Amino acid sequence: MTNRFVAVVAFAALVLSALSLFVALGAADDETPAVSQALPQTSVPPDADDGSDAGAAAESAATAEAPPTPSTVPPVTAAPAAPTSEASQPTASTVPDDALPGTPAALGPAEGTRLGVIGVTHDDWLNLREVPNGTIVATLSIRIGNSAAEGPSLLVQGPDGVGHLATLDIVGLIATGRTRDLATSTWHEIQAGPVTGWASRNYLAPFASGQRHDVTTEVLRGIGDAAQAATLHELATSVVEQFASATDPVSRVRNVAPPSAFEGVVEVAFDVVGLPDDSARGYRLYIDAEPAGDWMAAGIDGDLATDAGPYTLRQVSATTLCYSHRGVSDDGRCN
Repeated sequence: MTNRFVAVVAFAALVLSALSLFVALGAADDETPAVSQALPQTSVPPDADDGSDAGAAAESAATAEAPPTPSTVPPVTAAPAAPTSEASQPTASTVPDDALPGTPAALGPAEGTRLGVIGVTHDDWLNLREVPNGTIVATLSIRIGNSAAEGPSLLVQGPDGVGHLATLDIVGLIATGRTRDLATSTWHEIQAGPVTGWASRNYLAPFASGQRHDVTTEVLRGIGDAAQAATLHELATSVVEQFASATDPVSRVRNVAPPSAFEGVVEVAFDVVGLPDDSARGYRLYIDAEPAGDWMAAGIDGDLATDAGPYTLRQVSATTLCYSHRGVSDDGRCN
């Protein structure tokens, strides 16, 4: 009996040792720092025809009167595209037209049009629904890394952002060709990897993700001495103000990528949606700045947006966001 008891105790001790080693190894992986952080944000009014279908995360704002026209300047080299897992053609919906709410819309993306999520903050998501304004079947999140380090992508997850379903190219949503008008909103049916559903048009647009136009000269001309600021948020606000509209329509401005650093350059990205000029829906701005302080230490132990300043503007590049029914040309301009 005594020998059996000793053997049981010894076996239990061995199991506990193995579990302790496993937990220690897992904790070591979790402690690896990522030099990417959230940027402080403020709120702006939603669109008048807002489907109210993005989540309720904090939002960034900046407004101005005279946006420049970045689509007229030559493109710069963009990040490589992320691996895709979406089908090339949309799958048929299980909900027939006569069972859908609302009425068919006059304007919408043609079948097979590639769309991306716009105007949703990096820590939020866009709901994908079974029918317009119906049950949530999945969520879509923007993932944009530093342009010099990794390509952008779309993350498809289950309702409430739980469970990974697919990782798509940043414009990996495929329109089925069906668009419906409700009383105060319009909805496009899209295929997102293995899921087909409906999303508000306010958060969808075609754009050429590989085309980023260098607008640094125009921005520097507009901001002058504000090309250097104590914090990255102050600098980014000065840049965004050169594009956003403060009058009708009031631009929707969202921080779509948190600050990330690569080889001494800190980058952040913003969407500016809604412009007085109807030739384009808006812009996705990539703002690169050089911090004077220790950006590596700030990224690991502090705040990358405040603890490595002052920050000096180095480059601003823009991708044009187009209207879903007009599409985008190969060179990144709206049709």
